[in-house]
Order: sequence, then structure tokens, then C-alpha cells
Amino acid sequence: MKTKFSKSLLVLSTLAAFGAPMLAHAESATVTGAGALNTSARLDFRITIPKVLFLRVGTGGLYGAAANATIDLIDFTVPAASLGNAVAQNATAGSGDLGNGAVTALLRSNAGVVTLTANTVGALGNGAGDTIPWSEIAIANSNLVAPAFANTFPHLAALPAAGASANFAPAPVAKVTNVGSTWTFTYRNTNAVPAGTYGGVGVNNGRVTYTASVL
Repeated sequence: MKTKFSKSLLVLSTLAAFGAPMLAHAESATVTGAGALNTSARLDFRITIPKVLFLRVGTGGLYGAAANATIDLIDFTVPAASLGNAVAQNATAGSGDLGNGAVTALLRSNAGVVTLTANTVGALGNGAGDTIPWSEIAIANSNLVAPAFANTFPHLAALPAAGASANFAPAPVAKVTNVGSTWTFTYRNTNAVPAGTYGGVGVNNGRVTYTASVL
């Protein structure tokens, strides 16, 4: 025998069944009739794209990977017989993530114009008052093998004596920048200089800082 309580539960369950579709906020319509029938239902779409800026020079991951704090050393050892003879010297085999002074250079953004500068705080020193200017460091640009880019991110600005170089980021395409190149650094060796180790790991003005920015 059904009680008033069980009947009430049945009524509530029935109302909930009819009310549940309304809570989903989807559109529906029902039409009836003997002739041709037509009805419609609509959907609204929205996609939110974040502003991104990615720069890699040397060791690091690809876009979207965790940040990598490795700072590569580009290391030159000039043979005594070659001192100041204007024959360019390659970096040592372990220099740069690609070896022999070559590094991976990648830039990616979807925020329009990217400003990219290279910054130094002065000429490379040896701690004894002697210096080598940054103009002695030459830069060659070539295709990047992995990931593959056809030299779309050349290092067009010379390394500055001190302060920031001019902007050398390529122009975006439809507000998107996605470029890469191999940068290979050599020592011009045009002058005989006093003995010593010039620059180094975070010492004697031996560091170049690349800065990318967007508005």
C-alpha cells in the first residue's frame, strides 16, 4: 500500500527528471503539426588564447617545456703560434649546446612585435686591467637542424661594447613569431693581447644577456 510519503517522493522524482535538462543550459525546441516542420538549436563557442613569449639561446627545451637555467660557456683557447695573426679561432668542442661555439636560437610569441636585445656590461677583462672588445667575437648564422628551421632567426646585431644592442628580432607574421637559427661564435684574433683568461663564467664581463620583450 502506497503511503502519502511515497507518493510525494514519486512527484518530486518526476519533477526532478523534467527539471534536470533545464539545469544543463542547453537549447532545445519542440514543434508539432501536420505539415512541414522546422526547428533549431544553437551553441556558443569561446576560445581563450594566452599571450606567450619563448626565448632559447643554447641549452634548453622546446616551447612549452620547463624552464632551463643552464648557461653555456663559449670557450676559446688561442695557440701560442696563432696569437694575433687575424686567423679566426673556433671555440672548443664542448662550447655551446651544439659544440664548437654553436648554439640553438629559438624565438616564439603570439603577441605581435618582439623586441630582442643583447646586453653586455663592458669589454671582456682578465682581472689585471687588460681587455678584449666584444667586436672581436664574430657571429655566423645557419640553418637549425633540430628542430628544423631554415635560418629564420639570424643574429643580425653585433655584440655591444656595453649596454643593449639594437633590436634584431624578425617581424611577426600575423602577430606570430616562430623562428630559429644556429648561431656560431668565433674569435677574430686580430690583435696580440696580454696573457690571461678574459671573461669567464659570470666574471670579468664575460656574459651576454639576451632579452626578449613584448607589449
